[in-house]
Amino acid sequence: MDALVITHNKQAVTSSLQVAETFGKRHSDVMEAIRTKIQRAENSARYLKMFSLDSYTDSKGEKRELWYMNRDGFAFLAMGFTGKKADEFKLAYIDAFNQMEDTLKKTPAKKLDPVLQAQLAITKAKTAKANALYKIACKTESDSSKQWLLAKAAESITGEMTIPIMKEKEYSATEVGKQLGISANKVGRIANTLGLKAEQPGQNEFGRWSNSKSQHSDKEVAQWLYTDAGLEAIKVEAAQ
Repeated sequence: MDALVITHNKQAVTSSLQVAETFGKRHSDVMEAIRTKIQRAENSARYLKMFSLDSYTDSKGEKRELWYMNRDGFAFLAMGFTGKKADEFKLAYIDAFNQMEDTLKKTPAKKLDPVLQAQLAITKAKTAKANALYKIACKTESDSSKQWLLAKAAESITGEMTIPIMKEKEYSATEVGKQLGISANKVGRIANTLGLKAEQPGQNEFGRWSNSKSQHSDKEVAQWLYTDAGLEAIKVEAAQ
């Protein structure tokens, strides 16, 4: 019998072929069991991380499919295997996974290029900052503060103070005015009357704050950009 657990893509795994041999099952049945479990699982995307479809050459020289699976994937599959003998095999697999994972941990990692190391450190720091801001935002009760914190979290990662999921077509007050046949100043007055604008530098469903250069100098000024919902709110109020 081959080794129960091997390394594949720098990870401790076993294969559907090995599982079939160990538990005395047909390989085609094990393959189908994995497919069925993934398809029926509510979080199939999560389970696909446990399994990796690959191929091998059989004794006839023909290519056949097999699944590689990590420890979680094996546990997910083997839950359905019952009996005293099956339990003994499961324990043997657990020991094999432990030994292989210990070996991988002790394997010295290759030294990274200093520039790449620095880039990874910066990325890690940005991600940590974004995660911290996101957690704080989720706990705050102020909508404006929440929007501002989420915007800052997005800025940590993307460099833009915009929440990615809220990106959509945006219009300046001038563009809104042209569409509705009114002045940009009137658009601003209506927005203020309706209370469409979030506290600076946040955003909401009606738009967001953006920094843009002043027409009269190089100084950046805050500008409210309207979403389709903001434009529609101005349109309804202007028509009254």
